Amino acid sequence: MNEVSTKTAAGLLALTGVRGVGPATAERIAERFSSLNEIAHATPKQLRMLAPGTVMAALQERHTLFEAITRAQRVLDAASNLGVRVLSVFDQDYPVLLRAIPDRPTVIYVKGRLDQLERAVASIGTREPSEFGEQVATRIVEQLVDAGWAIVSGLAIGIDTISHAATLGRGGRTIAVMAGGLDQVYPKQNTKLAERILDMDGALISEQPFGTPAIPRNLVQRDRLQSGLSLATFVMQTDIKGGSMHTVRFTLQQGRLLFAPLPTGRHAVEPKSQGILALTQMTGAKFADVVGADGSYASLLRSKFYSRPVATALASKEDYASVISTLNEAFQLVKNQAPFGKAQPSFL
Repeated sequence: MNEVSTKTAAGLLALTGVRGVGPATAERIAERFSSLNEIAHATPKQLRMLAPGTVMAALQERHTLFEAITRAQRVLDAASNLGVRVLSVFDQDYPVLLRAIPDRPTVIYVKGRLDQLERAVASIGTREPSEFGEQVATRIVEQLVDAGWAIVSGLAIGIDTISHAATLGRGGRTIAVMAGGLDQVYPKQNTKLAERILDMDGALISEQPFGTPAIPRNLVQRDRLQSGLSLATFVMQTDIKGGSMHTVRFTLQQGRLLFAPLPTGRHAVEPKSQGILALTQMTGAKFADVVGADGSYASLLRSKFYSRPVATALASKEDYASVISTLNEAFQLVKNQAPFGKAQPSFL
């Protein structure tokens, strides 16, 4: 097995390729054993605390590990052919903020540049924005780019597309987090936009293997990476039941900042603005009831946000300077405390 290190992309791909080994188990094993060969020669007692019995037995079958390594190498070869890097959570280039979330991916697939990604914020929202959503997304993104922030979004139609395009139009860097494998662009009509992102020193990122489609479950999983890569999330426009509320949940659970532009006048009565009004005007306790939050998310909303809204409202252009100042303070906190393990930086 050529002493394949467990802390490399090859090692982690091989481990997670063994039936029953999920990301968390793979990381535990990698922390304990330095190579796959060492795992193959471990005693049952050494493995028992790290993996269930059936998994433990599989890990000690040399042909199982050999086949897993072979499959992992095929993935790495395909990545090389596509110009994609596969980063292990143990690699120095793995994004610092993403490493801090509790359910981080053990490997990510990256095309493009990731350096200085700590100065990044997410811009999200509805796929069907109104005039208000289009205007505020463009205006806020341009202000953020002018202040030196990279923009993370999901390459979807609507606010995502507007956010990426506004960033590029301002000469900034933008990161597209994909819900499927990087061997294809979803949606296809944004293929040219994806190419422009790469041409202007941005990046495409996914945790999904090549050939994986952007199915609904993967779109939700993608949302946690958008917030996980970012110091803050800007919800430009959404209704109460919009998909953006998944990213809102992840943002708050990850302890990241949350902002939203406040619609007024005729814009305040639009269906696509009702989620923004809930985020910026309801207390966390009421918001929990309205969105049907449960479990630890409901507890978070009812405790930390019991008497205040979950998002900071941007009511006028004068608020931009305050937001930029808050972001800069959060960035200094990251610089002073990095690198994080799974101790999450909380800016709330």
